[in-house]
Amino acid sequence: MRKERIESLKFMRVVAMNLVVLIHVTAVASTNVPVDHFLYDFYLMLNRFTRFEGSVFVFLSGLVLFYNYEDRPFTLKTWLSFYRKRFLFILGPYIFWSLFYEAFAYFMGIRPYEGVTAILQNLLNGTSYYQLYFIMILVQLFFFMPLFVFFIKKSAFMYKYLFIVGFVIELIYTQLNNHYDWISYPFFMVYIGSFFFGGWIGIHYQRVNDMLSKKALAALSILTIILGLLYTYDFFYRYTLQDPLLNYYVFQLVTPLYFLMACFLLFKIGIWVERSAHPSVLAVIERLRIYSFGFYLVHPFILVIWGRILEPETWLQFNLFIFIRLILVLGSTYLFIRALHLMFPKAWFLFGNLPDPKKQ
Repeated sequence: MRKERIESLKFMRVVAMNLVVLIHVTAVASTNVPVDHFLYDFYLMLNRFTRFEGSVFVFLSGLVLFYNYEDRPFTLKTWLSFYRKRFLFILGPYIFWSLFYEAFAYFMGIRPYEGVTAILQNLLNGTSYYQLYFIMILVQLFFFMPLFVFFIKKSAFMYKYLFIVGFVIELIYTQLNNHYDWISYPFFMVYIGSFFFGGWIGIHYQRVNDMLSKKALAALSILTIILGLLYTYDFFYRYTLQDPLLNYYVFQLVTPLYFLMACFLLFKIGIWVERSAHPSVLAVIERLRIYSFGFYLVHPFILVIWGRILEPETWLQFNLFIFIRLILVLGSTYLFIRALHLMFPKAWFLFGNLPDPKKQ
């Protein structure tokens, strides 16, 4: 029997989608605003404090998958159906847009043509363009999903403490890989904590849904902000000024803690929004939610186009154009996806599985 859909998650997806665009639009400030300028801290907050957006997407994937599959029959039919749906609607758009970005990067003079072998290598590694690596991480997590479900069915400890297991595994992997540099390509272990944390909430959704009083939620919010500031400013001092604030191992602990707590805070806010927001607001969130994958795929090339059109000549224009580009990229991306959705309603290879626009 199909479980009830968790409507509150759409808010998280839309927030993460907008943060991805914000981070990419404001990236130019990181290399062009002097570190001693008063605006640098402002851009640092916009571009680094918000870096939990990747964890949010992985968290959502883990939550939805474990919520839907942990109690299904563990059969070949179940998992073949799972792979068909996930890989068809993920790999199809991934291949299409990877090839698009290979051509786009060449014709826009971003990088030279390096041959078919380089293109195939980029497809395997998710390096056809800077945002596509993340999709390969999701594909790896989907591939191992039956194994994860098998373990939680066999182990009461895994079932009960999946979030702790994920956090510890990610921490150990990160430490070892930073020390020995075993794996240089995008690897799912860097997000296993977020995936298992989302999975734990999916498994125990009914109990977690009503967890935390208003006072506890306020305390969680304050603690999350504190961890976020520690992460943001230590990252700045560590990698920009080469003078870290925190011990290296403390920094490696603070980073995933901040990301996971930000995910949980957004999860709780999403529940409140779903219960409290006006239906018209929820309708807008839903419209944006269905295009979130499309936003992730196409916004970089639209950002490049607007960047070529709006080239600042003064310091005032530089700062003003960042926020004009943000608005234009968000609006243009939505209109671009919407137009293609209306023209090709069943073109799953463009943006994955979308509803029929005539029935929306």
